[in-house]
Amino acid sequence: MVSQSPKDTPFGLEPNVAAGLAYLLGIIGGIVMLVGGGTNKFVKWAACQSITLGATYIALWVILDILAVMHLGFLFLLYPIIGILFFVAWLWTWIAAFQGKEVRLPVIADLTQRFFGSQLASA
Repeated sequence: MVSQSPKDTPFGLEPNVAAGLAYLLGIIGGIVMLVGGGTNKFVKWAACQSITLGATYIALWVILDILAVMHLGFLFLLYPIIGILFFVAWLWTWIAAFQGKEVRLPVIADLTQRFFGSQLASA
């Protein structure tokens, strides 16, 4: 009986599957894959960027809601634009991750590096 060496990914998943699930399940998926163990840099990056992408989307939505309460009528145009941009980014990242390709989203990647730099350095 030959035992396989443990993978350096959360829950012993293949790296592309773990990264894909991190993106597919948004913030929750990112957190689960980040704390699920493993040192794979590809998976850690996907988990951290997924958390940042989801949190940024929520933050922008909250800011727009606050500004909308102030009766800035033109803001209703931003809701669909932001929604479409984040949907495309989410779709692109999880498809690429399942294919084993690392994606670094403009702006989001910089925020991810800033917020999770120490976590990513330890990978």
